[in-house]
Amino acid sequence: MACTTRLSTPTAQLGLPELQLGLIPGFGGTQRLPRLVGLAKALEMMLTSKAVKGEEACSLGLVDAVVSPDQLVNTARQWALDILERRRPWLCSLYRTDKIEPLGEAREILKFARDQARKRAPNLTHPLVCIDAIETGIVSGPRAGLYKEAEVFEGLVTSDTCKSLVHVFFSQRGTSKVPGVTDRGLKPRAVKRVAILGGGLMGSGIATALILSGYPVLLKEVNQKFLDAGLNRVKANLQSRVKKGKMSQDKFEKTMSLLKGSLDYESFKDVDMVIEAVIENISLKQQIFADLEKYCPPHCILASNTSTIDLNLIGQKTKSQDRIVGAHFF
Repeated sequence: MACTTRLSTPTAQLGLPELQLGLIPGFGGTQRLPRLVGLAKALEMMLTSKAVKGEEACSLGLVDAVVSPDQLVNTARQWALDILERRRPWLCSLYRTDKIEPLGEAREILKFARDQARKRAPNLTHPLVCIDAIETGIVSGPRAGLYKEAEVFEGLVTSDTCKSLVHVFFSQRGTSKVPGVTDRGLKPRAVKRVAILGGGLMGSGIATALILSGYPVLLKEVNQKFLDAGLNRVKANLQSRVKKGKMSQDKFEKTMSLLKGSLDYESFKDVDMVIEAVIENISLKQQIFADLEKYCPPHCILASNTSTIDLNLIGQKTKSQDRIVGAHFF
């Protein structure tokens, strides 16, 4: 962002993900992004660590043109020559003001961002520190913003939060290379449709998580009353997101359309995974898994949300112990 101009390919991912590591964007990131894309969008990108692709980045003003990968280097060279010879403007992003809202409006945007940050992560301080650095630049100018950014960055980089989130970052990536597992050429089994048994608090919560991730879900209950209650719990979960401004009405309707209800196993013939989320009763779970073995296709993963019962005991009355797994949601 400190460059005079920026070019991107259509599929490039552009963003500032530092908050995921307990930090804030450095090297002027908190000051330049608002001046390139506007304060509201910059706050969204930084506080959510959300990246944008090349085309959107161009429409926002983050990059100046989108170029095919095979033409990127040649185009960049030509643009550099054009800038040098004054055929293109020589712009300094740090001092641009055309995208910055008037001070009164900017203060309101910053106040709203603080309120949202406190709601989303009440125990984290670095999102608020990030907003403070941005505000300093808006109110007192970019130079003051740069000094503020450097000052708070130095404190955050040695914080326990940063150390913990960096540890999580590398630990998650470490799971992608497990000796004896990931080096055997195994491929994840495709899961296109999921069924859930039990529409209580856990079952409805699992259903909500899955449809939010784009999975078609079949929710089964023992009678219509319980089924309606389970479907309504999922609906209420999504409506809460709409009320908080985290989901549009259109997105709500599209997400709810992924959820179907059932009172029998007839629709289980084409599911790729089943998650059992009924009460902790061994004989009930054993009967359920015996039924699942009859109705589900051979490739279907049979999962239990149990937190206390041995999976071997749950699958004792089946011949499918090799595809029974634990899938406990918190």
